[in-house]
Amino acid sequence: MKRLRGQGLKIIAIGSVLSLSVIAGLFFLAPTELTAQDAKPLYKGTAYSATRGGHMVFTTITIDPNRDLITGSVVGRLSMPNNEAADALEMTSDQKTIYYPTWDASMLYTIDISDKKNPKVVSEKKVFDKPTRYCGSVIGPDGRLYFSSMSNGDISKFDISDPKDAKLMDRLYKTTYLCGVQVVDNGKYVWTSDMKDHKLYVYDAKTGEKVKEITPGGKEFLHRSRLSPDGKILYQSSTGAVAGEPANGRFYIIDTKKMKVTDTVVLGATYDVHDVATTPDGAYAIVAARKVPPNEMKDSEYVVYNMKTKKAIGSVSLCKGCHNAMGVDPEAKKEREVFVCGIQIAWDK
Repeated sequence: MKRLRGQGLKIIAIGSVLSLSVIAGLFFLAPTELTAQDAKPLYKGTAYSATRGGHMVFTTITIDPNRDLITGSVVGRLSMPNNEAADALEMTSDQKTIYYPTWDASMLYTIDISDKKNPKVVSEKKVFDKPTRYCGSVIGPDGRLYFSSMSNGDISKFDISDPKDAKLMDRLYKTTYLCGVQVVDNGKYVWTSDMKDHKLYVYDAKTGEKVKEITPGGKEFLHRSRLSPDGKILYQSSTGAVAGEPANGRFYIIDTKKMKVTDTVVLGATYDVHDVATTPDGAYAIVAARKVPPNEMKDSEYVVYNMKTKKAIGSVSLCKGCHNAMGVDPEAKKEREVFVCGIQIAWDK
């Protein structure tokens, strides 16, 4: 794949074509020769996101690969007992439990999502006496839960053998201001992304030694990271800008074997990308993106992107769509900003 800008990668502009792609999808008719037998099955699921509004939001999402059409809407929200902002959340592989840590009070909530449309907090635990501001998260091949801390600049490792009683085991990989964390190559490496250093760090999980530094772009804030279903690609989300400068939100496509950026997907000047999820086969990326500037946009979206055609097929409004329906102005305030961060999707089986 070609490199962006000075690196030669081709920019894939999305913001300007989102509305056109939705309109095109609505009027697109499947070829007459396409029969029910030929039709590809729909992707259907419930998406969960951490927010700065003190609640977890959950949304239906349906992707029709036959017409490249996305539909979805907010179906509910679960207020946290301490009503505090959050960034990270992580879902177990059986799609029954979500771990949800909040920012300054350092509370870790266990949420039962067995009933996908009616999640419930079933346990809570104070992790530290000082803020953690957990940002990135993953459950590794070892079954341990990893959270990256912006405040502490390290990785917290938890034993979750008892889902309702997560136990802190270790603190690892100290740098400055961590957001992304992923366990790669069947547990051989731990990847982190540092927001202040603007780099990704790759560590040998056995020795703790740093084996690689990757600078995917310029001096931009790197947020959460996520692996493709086969583990061969790491999607690294980014604002595309440093504080005080216009965002040019994007996510980087990184080959985990070569430890090298191979492509970049740019959403554009009104997007600040915070996380990337995919369909179970990796055919579509579902991007959790904050709309900026927040005082004007007052919204966050899930932008759905076809990885094969390299085109956005549409988006789902989260904050504005929900708040407006409640008759509430989605006002942006300090540490109560109108945006989502992490995304986890429970796909229908």
